[in-house]
Amino acid sequence: MNNVQTDLKRVVFPNIIHFINRILNTGVHEANGIARNRQIRTVNIAGVVGGTVSLMFSLINTCLGNYLLALINICTMACLYSMVYFNEKKKYDLGPMITMPVCALQLSASALIYNNNMELYLLLVVCLSLILLNNKWVMLALGIFSAILLGVTHRLAPITVIHQATEARRIMNAVIWLIMLLFCLYYFRLQIMAYTKELEESNRQLNVANKTREKLISILAHDMSSPINTLFFMLDLLQEDMLSGKDFADSSRLLILQAKNLQENMDGLLQWCYTQMKGIAPQPVHFNLVVLIEEVITFLQPQLQKKHIQLQNDIAQYSCIIQADQEHVRLIIRNLLSNAIKFSYREATIVINMEEKSDEVIISVADFGVGIAANIQEKIFAADNIYSTPGTGNEKGIGLGLSLSQEFAQKNNGFLSVLSEEGKGSTFSLHLNK
Repeated sequence: MNNVQTDLKRVVFPNIIHFINRILNTGVHEANGIARNRQIRTVNIAGVVGGTVSLMFSLINTCLGNYLLALINICTMACLYSMVYFNEKKKYDLGPMITMPVCALQLSASALIYNNNMELYLLLVVCLSLILLNNKWVMLALGIFSAILLGVTHRLAPITVIHQATEARRIMNAVIWLIMLLFCLYYFRLQIMAYTKELEESNRQLNVANKTREKLISILAHDMSSPINTLFFMLDLLQEDMLSGKDFADSSRLLILQAKNLQENMDGLLQWCYTQMKGIAPQPVHFNLVVLIEEVITFLQPQLQKKHIQLQNDIAQYSCIIQADQEHVRLIIRNLLSNAIKFSYREATIVINMEEKSDEVIISVADFGVGIAANIQEKIFAADNIYSTPGTGNEKGIGLGLSLSQEFAQKNNGFLSVLSEEGKGSTFSLHLNK
């Protein structure tokens, strides 16, 4: 007995559910869109439920000896089931357009012959036409046709009756009609709510996708323009013969290093963009944070030399291995150092430091430049508030570096903090879990 019950749960029931879902999703295709697929499913549900109810009535009438009424029920069942067939053939509008008038005539015929309150079901035809039909003129014509048929049938049924239905049967038909009408209206309400929810979710996903695309473009603009400008600056010096032979050799080495770093940066950034097209999801790996910071410092060396800024590197004695998205952390450090250079005066000093705790590591970048006003400090990390000011050398930015860096830090279970005083400088700290 237990084995039979287990087989029912594992084999029979899942197959039955799969079969029902397959029937209800007949004609559903992704290319149709959300609204159209919901309408197709509704047509299938109406056809299956209505056809099954008609089948039930045909069996009851056959048992009671009402063979003519059973024949009408079978015809109604065939019409309703045919809507699923039309969906299978992708004749989505043709099924309801044919089935609804035919069902209305059959319901009217049943009411005229038996006076069994079946004319009430014409209201269901009107409700279903509002849900299942797209053409407003066909919908209007069917509504008017059903309303006229309802009025005429209700008036003539007591006169044209051939086999009077019992009062119990009339009450049963009316109760079933009321239940189906309420179900139809409730289902229609659920469909509207579900469709609205799907639209809202689609809009949310679209907004996320748009913001992600904007962030990717912002990263490219923010992180590629500075090194390219540095390359142009060095090339201008070479062209104007402002460098001695020794300086030329040193500059050539820097240019080669800059070009290699730029190429590596482009490759890494493009690879990162490729992996992030569906959202900014971190790809954590283990890496040496100190080595990464040293690479960023080397990359930004031309900008430091341009403003004759001294970088005090206090992290050389550390060797810190963390698990995070390496490209995310690289972008954060680069943004913090680039901003420190941007807002430092010529011949100033920038200090980069690291503090290791039991559960986190803190990288701090301190400059002694213009500083940030207290009311602005609250805005600089906000993703929806782009705030940009020129640097001490009139360097331009797009105002997204810090907000992007904060989001990258949070995606890696960290965060950015700032301590700043206007006119005295700023210290930005990156907090990451070890």
